[in-house]
Amino acid sequence: MTIDVVTLLRELDFSIAEGTSSTSWLLGAPDGRFFEVTLTVPTTRLNAHIVRNHSAHQRTDRRLLIGESATAQVTARAMAGQIDILTAEPIRLIHHGVTYATDDEPVQGHHVPFPRRPAWMRWAVERYLLLAKEPVRQPMIAAALGTSQQSVSNAVRSLGELVADQPDGFIAADRASMLEHWMGVYPGPGGQEFGWYSVDPIVEQVSTAVRTANLLGANPLVSGDVAADQLAPWKLPARGRIYLAEPVDLLGEGFVPAPVKEASLTTRVPRDPSIPGLAELHAHVREPARITLADAAIVYWDMAISTDIDSAEAGEHLAATLIGDDS
Repeated sequence: MTIDVVTLLRELDFSIAEGTSSTSWLLGAPDGRFFEVTLTVPTTRLNAHIVRNHSAHQRTDRRLLIGESATAQVTARAMAGQIDILTAEPIRLIHHGVTYATDDEPVQGHHVPFPRRPAWMRWAVERYLLLAKEPVRQPMIAAALGTSQQSVSNAVRSLGELVADQPDGFIAADRASMLEHWMGVYPGPGGQEFGWYSVDPIVEQVSTAVRTANLLGANPLVSGDVAADQLAPWKLPARGRIYLAEPVDLLGEGFVPAPVKEASLTTRVPRDPSIPGLAELHAHVREPARITLADAAIVYWDMAISTDIDSAEAGEHLAATLIGDDS
């Protein structure tokens, strides 16, 4: 396989110099940043299996994964700052959550201290259409998202051929393509994340946290493993994830604070204002614990950035449900 890495970097307006080792390069980004990278052998398509193999053999250096293209899950993990990738289709480098592309300014992910203002409403419109099973008129979308019809119109226009304009409203022309596009541009919900640890079973942990959050009026929405297991059963939940309207102290409810990476349950107060609204619009309430799930697209995003070994496969099953592929 032939991928001209130097040409790709030049297209992105990077300068290239020798690194501190024979296998590393010092790159100068167009925004003034300098960082050293260790390149991997190029592959046709970066997927979860390839990422896992590199991670298993990686010691201390963080490698730049190179491919002609990358799956939506790999791109999401890169935008979340977990891995670094360089692709030819599209020409794009994502390093520590910052995206450099040929047709845009650097877009900073939520791990960067000073991100430019996220396009929450544009991404929300795309997610709305991804979740909608029938055509939806512009005023209905605007009312549901609490925005203007002009904002909806601008968002739809930016999506181009991904949206079909039918007599009775807008609808995704191809849900699989729209899902991949949304995953490629969405930086994640952002906001504050808190880690908790408990020895109770994961589903029980989530139920306890939801009950506590409901009592405090924090409007909990369950995502991650537990939500994925409800929407498209595939893997046993290994950790819990909940979105909240405000922080909730779970100390005294069988939990102790823990680093996010070591937590058995995480709670997040998202910056993305559309998460509560779209969850309500596409409500999935599970009895008897009255657990309300986040919308399926957000659950899929959470599965895509998960480092658990079987999350990618669980995400594929969820994606098939989301895009209506019953095969």
